[in-house]
Formats: sequence, C-alpha cells, structure tokens
Amino acid sequence: MGAQANMAGTPRSRSRIHALAALGGFLLAAAWVLYAVFTSTSSTAAIGLVFVPFYGLGGALAGWLLSFAGFALADACAGRLGWNSGRVLFSLVLFAAAALAGSALLQQRHALAVASDPRATPEMLAEISGSWIPLWRRNVDIALMKNPATPAALLEAVVADGRDGYLVSLAGAHPNTPLPALEQIAAGPLGYERMAGLASHRRITPAMVERLANADRGDFRSEVEYKLYQTHVLAALLRNPATPQAVFDRLAAREAPEYFLALAVVRSPRADCSQVARAGSTGGEVLHTTALAELKRRGC
Repeated sequence: MGAQANMAGTPRSRSRIHALAALGGFLLAAAWVLYAVFTSTSSTAAIGLVFVPFYGLGGALAGWLLSFAGFALADACAGRLGWNSGRVLFSLVLFAAAALAGSALLQQRHALAVASDPRATPEMLAEISGSWIPLWRRNVDIALMKNPATPAALLEAVVADGRDGYLVSLAGAHPNTPLPALEQIAAGPLGYERMAGLASHRRITPAMVERLANADRGDFRSEVEYKLYQTHVLAALLRNPATPQAVFDRLAAREAPEYFLALAVVRSPRADCSQVARAGSTGGEVLHTTALAELKRRGC
C-alpha cells in the first residue's frame, strides 16, 4: 500500500514542481523586462511594460520544459525510462538547446561589456566588431558606435556599409570619425535617423551644414518624415556652435517650423530677441510661454 501511495503521489509532487518552475520562469522573465525598462535611457522604454505578460509566458513555458526534462533524465538515470525513449531524447535536445542559448547569451554579454568599455583598446574593439555574435548583435554595434575609444577604421566601415541609418548617425556624431566619412554621410540620402548625428558634430563643415539645412518638404516621402527631420536634424544644427550664423538665421526664419525646431531657436544663446519672439509665436501656448520667459530673462 505504501509503495502504491508513493507511486500515486509522485505525479502530484511533480505537478507541483512543474508549476513552481513555471512560476519561477515567469517571475525571472518579468523581472528581466522590468529591469531593462527602468534602466533604459530611451524615451520610449516604458512601452516595454506591455511585453511583460508575453515574456513572462515564455519564461513560464521555458521553466516548465526544463522541469519536465530534468525529471525525464532523472528517470533515465534511475532506470525507469530507456535512454532511447522519446521523453529522454526530447529532454537531451532541450538541454543541448538551452546550453547553446546560454553560451550565446554569455558571449553577447561579454561582447557588449567590451564594446561599452571606454578603456578597451582599439585592438579589443576591432576583435569584437569582427566576431560572430548570434544574439542581439545590433546592441553590440550600437555600443561600439557610442564608445569614445572606437577607432576611426570601425567608424569608417559603418559609414561605408550604410545599411543601418541609426548606426550611421552614431558614427556621424562620433569625434573620431574622419572628415571624408562625414562628407560621405552628408552626401547620402536625407533622413532624420541617418543625419541627426552629423548635424551635432563639432567638426561639421559649412558645406555639410548647407546640404542638411537646405532640405525641404519635397525631399521626403511624407509630412511625418519632414517633421522628424526638423526635430532631430535642423534643431541639432541650431544647437551646434559650428553652424554658420547665416544658416542659423535662415533656419530661425523658417515658416511654420516644427515645435522642437522653434524651441531650439527660443533656447539658443545665438538667437536675438526678435528671433525668440518670432519662434514663440509659431506654436501653441506652451511655446509662447517659454518664449516670453526667455525674453524676460534677457530683458528684451
């Protein structure tokens, strides 16, 4: 009777352990998403909270599968299952896949740590750039483009490749990017994602500034793209001390500027009182109030 009770109780015990493993997987996945959201510097990071249930369910499934596979291998070791049974073979494949995924994750984390380290040597960064990273490779590339120690050769390679507009923009903002690479960016297709970094570069030339500043609505496929270009590129030109005053004045005189372009005029120490007043009259109440406060601060 005791043996029968033990055999009957085993499935219930295993079900509880499966449930606990699933719960643990859910909590770990949810905690990972929350950590990523609350440590991110992105303005859109809060959107990640929407994905907590989805990642949590994925974590719960992974926890349940690992628990199931663990019991199957334990049964095989105890002689209750044959090593060639479907459950055991499935468990072996599952653990092998988990080991590969874990190894790939560790590799990615190591590469990201090196790519983000400003003390890394150019040789170390070049090695990371050329290595195979199966998971989240783009995060490593972004870290490389943001690292102040990244050598010019890597920056030039990203610009020459040109397929990822955001990486090109990061290269355009990097102080180590050579002038020919900056000229290549300026000569490329206009777009807020691609040009924003160049617009903020302290070594941007007057010719590059003219190229970026002369963009108008006809250069873009939609009104939204044009507004984003004003927000991220033209406003960056206004904030850049390398922008010639004549170009600054021309941008400040634009008709119907986007909000952040007008705000850049209002907040710029290079703008005179008339430019601040004009920019403040082109938007809503918030922009108008901001301009009035700036005019009062200046004694205009």
